[in-house]
Amino acid sequence: MSIEQFAQGVAFLASRSPVFGEKPLSVTLIANPRAGGFTRPFVFSRHLGELKLLARRAADLPVRGAPTEFRLHATAYPRHAAEVTRALAEEARAAAQPQRLVVTAGGDGTTLEALSTLMDLSEAERSRFVVLRLPMGTGNDGADSRELLSALELLLGPSRFDRQPALRVTPASAGKPGGRGPWWSFNIASLGADAFVSDMTNRLKLTFPGDSYKLWVELATVFYDALWPTRGFEVRAWDAKGREVKSFRGDLLLLAMGVSGRRTYGSNKPILPDDDDICLVRQMPLLRKLVVKGPLTSGRHRGYPEVDLFSASKVQIGFRHRALVQMDGEAERLEAEDFPVVFERTEPAIRVLRRA
Repeated sequence: MSIEQFAQGVAFLASRSPVFGEKPLSVTLIANPRAGGFTRPFVFSRHLGELKLLARRAADLPVRGAPTEFRLHATAYPRHAAEVTRALAEEARAAAQPQRLVVTAGGDGTTLEALSTLMDLSEAERSRFVVLRLPMGTGNDGADSRELLSALELLLGPSRFDRQPALRVTPASAGKPGGRGPWWSFNIASLGADAFVSDMTNRLKLTFPGDSYKLWVELATVFYDALWPTRGFEVRAWDAKGREVKSFRGDLLLLAMGVSGRRTYGSNKPILPDDDDICLVRQMPLLRKLVVKGPLTSGRHRGYPEVDLFSASKVQIGFRHRALVQMDGEAERLEAEDFPVVFERTEPAIRVLRRA
């Protein structure tokens, strides 16, 4: 199945979709042809079968009564998805109609680029777009489902429109000369050892074939606290009403915050296994890490003395050294002048599809 065949399948489903009513619809598929869902033969073949199954189901539905325009953009370089989304925004400014559906098909990085660009728009401009995130990468923690069949079924309904919040990650240097950020996250943003894992993964998977890079990432993670300072963090957290709900001073291994609870990262690791949307893990000796690692990666870490699970709308992290932060798998290096860094959840901002 070529990426063009994949696009034809998505276009056919959109042409029969009852979700958007009898209004003109413009569908843009932003696909990364280098994503694992396209390049791994076994996964590729499974996706073809799922598309064929849904196409047979869609064939029983009437063709939409309003025009449906479809475009494919295959990304070719970093930030290409952002460029495409920016161009779509310019089109939307020029014409209020039609409705606009952006379908991302790649890893979490492709989706992050597209949605971050939407967050730069005004609320009125952003509300003209609906986003569908297909799991065509290797991690797919930020997709609308981990299974392609389930994600594409949202086009056939019954589905409803909803809005999802985002996380804004703002270093102290943002807005200053030479400063960076803010950055956006639509699944989980975190600081510490897991950001180190994201950084190492992005570096090593370009060098080592297949999944062999994962072994090297595991080995590197053991030495995280020998490479990055972990002492002297100050964490404060507040709820939506501005009431302080957590204060921590000490040695920090990682802090992860989700747009909601019940979130995974790192290829389906349930760091937020229930309704609480923040996980704070204190630094610990190596042998203790080996004990806690299994529960952390399987969602059974509540109750361990090194782990705090709680909920907040805003977190401020103070530090006097360098550290790594990641947003949906994309890592950034923070220097001392970037602290304090603030993680803050926005109001519902991105229009998505949910099962009715």
